[in-house]
Amino acid sequence: MNLPIIIDVTISLILLYLVLSLVASEIQELLTTVLEWRAKHLREAIVNLLGEKSSEDPLIQKLYNNPLIRSLNQKDLSRAKSIGPSYIAPEIFSRAFLETIEDVASQAPDNIDSLIDHIKDSNLPDTLKENFLVLTKLTRSKVKEKGQQLEQLEKEVRDWYDRSMERATGVYKRNAKAAALIVAFVLVIAANVDTVYIIKNLAQDKILLSTITQASEQFMTINSETVSCMTTAEDKEGKTNCLAPITDNLNLTLQQLAPLPIGWDLSEPFKKQFRPFNLKSIVDAIVGWGLSAIAISMGAPFWFDLLIKVINIRNTGRKPTTNQ
Repeated sequence: MNLPIIIDVTISLILLYLVLSLVASEIQELLTTVLEWRAKHLREAIVNLLGEKSSEDPLIQKLYNNPLIRSLNQKDLSRAKSIGPSYIAPEIFSRAFLETIEDVASQAPDNIDSLIDHIKDSNLPDTLKENFLVLTKLTRSKVKEKGQQLEQLEKEVRDWYDRSMERATGVYKRNAKAAALIVAFVLVIAANVDTVYIIKNLAQDKILLSTITQASEQFMTINSETVSCMTTAEDKEGKTNCLAPITDNLNLTLQQLAPLPIGWDLSEPFKKQFRPFNLKSIVDAIVGWGLSAIAISMGAPFWFDLLIKVINIRNTGRKPTTNQ
């Protein structure tokens, strides 16, 4: 293959990965909502923070039943029981946590000293007692006036929660990446998206390659506002928001990619990349599916950025037309 064909094949693959990444993202978001992954992860993080062993332990139940946190839980009417909110602001957690601690200690303290005495005698987990005493020491070192120490303690609890949530967010992101890869593999097998087979067809069929390349250019023209948005977005979240209009018109883009050799022929499922049906064709298909799944799991913002760059390279490399 010469360089122009390689670039056109690359553009075609990037557009395919971009569209399927959006589909996979929608599927993952649906699963996240239905299975309450964010709420589960937040609850587990709070369990670890408070030194408990289970989300059903009395202290966790008491904290989640606090009116400040309970009011955040928008329970789905189709569910008999919800896990809890998917996000708790630091200031809300701090206030709810101290109210829960005071309730466990059977004391609404006038000062931090009396609260410490009651916490030491309570049945709270040892890890939580140790952490709480550290927070009180920090409070005392920063504020000497006893009347203001409880207010400072609330700030220390807020910072303690913030630091814990930063670590928990890192864990959630790693888990989300693993989930994205699983969703991508399932999507790739269901749609029979074999990168190796697609490259062979695009390289051999100039009409097919031209059709998909034109679809890519039309896609960029239609979504020119998204291109502008992506170039000015500063982070991944901002870029993801830029892609919302494309998600709304995903069916149109999928129709443009219909000529690509993807999908299964249920009457003859081995008609495409498995002819001849031998070890080589099986290995090629597995490699092709694996490449597709890994590519899709990288996310739509990555592929849209790359599509912009590759199309710019292609357009820059074109020879200007001259009048004869």
